[in-house]
Amino acid sequence: MQYRLQLDTKTQEFIAIDRHDSHRVGRGQTVEQAIAAMKR
Repeated sequence: MQYRLQLDTKTQEFIAIDRHDSHRVGRGQTVEQAIAAMKR
């Protein structure tokens, strides 16, 4: 799975976005948490 990562500097939260489906998004305090949330 390919994804993009962003960091929301206001909330200090990582955002993982599926490169092929921008509606699949996960947020988390760590990169790993954001990716896991996106896969759910």
